[in-house]
Amino acid sequence: MKKFITVIPLQVQGQLRQYYYQAVGNRRLQMDRTTSFPILTAVNGYVEQGETFRLLAIVADSEDGRRNCAALQNELEELCKAKNCPCPTIDVIAAPSDERVVSHVAVFQKLIDCVEDDDELFACITYGTKPLSQAVLLAVQYAYRIKKNASISCVVYGQIDRSKGRNPESWTAQAYDETALLQLGEVVRVLAERGATDPKAAINTILSL
Repeated sequence: MKKFITVIPLQVQGQLRQYYYQAVGNRRLQMDRTTSFPILTAVNGYVEQGETFRLLAIVADSEDGRRNCAALQNELEELCKAKNCPCPTIDVIAAPSDERVVSHVAVFQKLIDCVEDDDELFACITYGTKPLSQAVLLAVQYAYRIKKNASISCVVYGQIDRSKGRNPESWTAQAYDETALLQLGEVVRVLAERGATDPKAAINTILSL
């Protein structure tokens, strides 16, 4: 099953804006509707008509977290209706209340518990603290390694370009496919295990494919 993982943002009411995200590095992330949640660019690009899937959201136990999670559910329902596919209820995973390692390990474990053999994984690292984003990536990598026939199809990062001024109407958004970074991590691990004498050359060869 396709499973999509994201972190719910903590913007206060009125500050969570919608954008047309321009896909960078992966045409399947191009979506013809606005969204506040870049993970939906992956849902739009990879879920087929009539296909069932799950969306896992890491949500802070706060008014802003719950409200923004409800906003994601609403957007998801609209997207699924347009794509003519069943709309799942978001699976909520409690976000850590602090930045202690043990708190992020708990999130890591909860994510692993949600992955099964043959799953196709997607993740968005746009929102959340740096340690939480790292926990999400580690969970995706670990699940890929231990679950039979599991795969990592796309890691999305949404960026807002504010370089044209302070007026939000002038801002633009991009959806980057960062999956290659995870693949690079796997390559580096294998090269290190094999004692490669010229890892840079091997990495450059792979990146040029």
